[in-house]
Amino acid sequence: MNKIFSMLVIGLVASASGVYAQYGSDGLRFSQLNYGSTARFKAMGNAQIGVGGDMSSLSGNPAGLGLFTRSEFSLTPEFNQTGVEGNYLGTKSRTNKGTLNLNQLGVVLYAPSYKKKGEDTKKGLISSVFGLGYARNNDYALESSYAGQNTNNSIRHFFADLANRYKDPNNFTISKNSLEGMAFDSYLINFNTPGNANMYTASSAGNAFSANNQQKNETRSGSVSEFNIAGALNFSNQFYIGANVGLINLRYTSDAEFIEAGSLNTYDPVDGYGPRENYRLSYIQNQETKGSGINARLGLIFRPVSNFRIGATLQTPTWFVIDDSYSEKIDNKISNDVITNKAQIYDFRYNLRTPLKGSLGASYVIGNKGLISADVDFVDYSSIRFSSNDGRTYEEITGSNATVKNSYTSAINYRIGAELKAVDNLSIRAGFGINGSPYKNDSNNDFDTKFYSGGLGYRINNYYFDLAYQRVESNGTNIPYTLNNGNEPVANLKTTNNNVFLTFGIKF
Repeated sequence: MNKIFSMLVIGLVASASGVYAQYGSDGLRFSQLNYGSTARFKAMGNAQIGVGGDMSSLSGNPAGLGLFTRSEFSLTPEFNQTGVEGNYLGTKSRTNKGTLNLNQLGVVLYAPSYKKKGEDTKKGLISSVFGLGYARNNDYALESSYAGQNTNNSIRHFFADLANRYKDPNNFTISKNSLEGMAFDSYLINFNTPGNANMYTASSAGNAFSANNQQKNETRSGSVSEFNIAGALNFSNQFYIGANVGLINLRYTSDAEFIEAGSLNTYDPVDGYGPRENYRLSYIQNQETKGSGINARLGLIFRPVSNFRIGATLQTPTWFVIDDSYSEKIDNKISNDVITNKAQIYDFRYNLRTPLKGSLGASYVIGNKGLISADVDFVDYSSIRFSSNDGRTYEEITGSNATVKNSYTSAINYRIGAELKAVDNLSIRAGFGINGSPYKNDSNNDFDTKFYSGGLGYRINNYYFDLAYQRVESNGTNIPYTLNNGNEPVANLKTTNNNVFLTFGIKF
């Protein structure tokens, strides 16, 4: 399956070859989920585990629902602007993409407990709360483009490596229904050139190699969202326990094109090398992934004194069933001839189990005027596991699990936020967070993701409005193709997300 070397590999996983690396990077991508929240907690760095009393508890710490004292409805649209700065072969580039989405929607129903006359209304079970909510936990919308002049190698060397790896050991032929077959039929690689018996090469006459211009364009879309069914109990206004079940929906698409322009010599065993000819190839890749899954959370909040709360949440793995469809093809224009090929399509269904996630949080109220909150998460990305639906063990499954084990490790996420009531109805908020790098070899934490946020909140009667701005920064590497000698080019990418959230809520 020629998907083995053909997909973009993100981050340090690029060192692992094969479909294993592609599925391994997908497993990581679909496992890096943030707790859903309203604009209030977005502005506070999403530090919510030890706070409660907000619609965010539906997909964060469900015990926080126990702090509600009225029923409530809220809605949060968002605007996302994603920018990617690329540096490829010494050439810099920048691309941007903006999208408008629904980030959160929820309703909470409050039910006070019945107390007999004479009973202490502040002891025992005070209330129960039930909630339903939608949350968008990850967004994949992205446009990236990078380009540069490569004086060391060509993607044609990648095609030649594929051909030599998968050629028939008896007659040295390659399948026409393959990426390397397309490259050979498009005159991008040669066979049996002088000094390379029974080998496929990208060499030209006299082994001369001329510089070529390369460009990679990619557009991504999709998200991971969840629908939560949650409930919580309030005991003595001091101990709160809650749980939820999340129904997860996954959508991810990627359309990518790698373009290379240069010159080459075609080779014929009878006529030898032909004249130098200009070529312009287009290597097109498309991935469409759809999945559904389920997870659950158990949460606790303890309030030892009125202004201090401690919270904890345990989130089960998400069990996904995923359908993946990948296609690839090569088109080439050499001199005045245009050569097109039929795209090869590879469909695969697999199961994915994401890591268990544990979170601790605490909050402190300062004189009814301010709030400080802090959270920490622990996630072991090396526990990501792939399996098949039919019980059989596929090479893609075993290889992807090996890639996960060799490439990923555990990570710790930190979040801190603050809220200050400037006047009776207006609050000012700010926050900061770090999602730790999941890569085993990232000793310098170069691939941490950082969050900066701030916002305002306004309350009037039974209505409230919250506005938040969030900036997310992350670094990564992108390898357009791999080579057996390890000299493949690398693009360094810095991704910045500027997000705006607006929550409208009503109490009833």
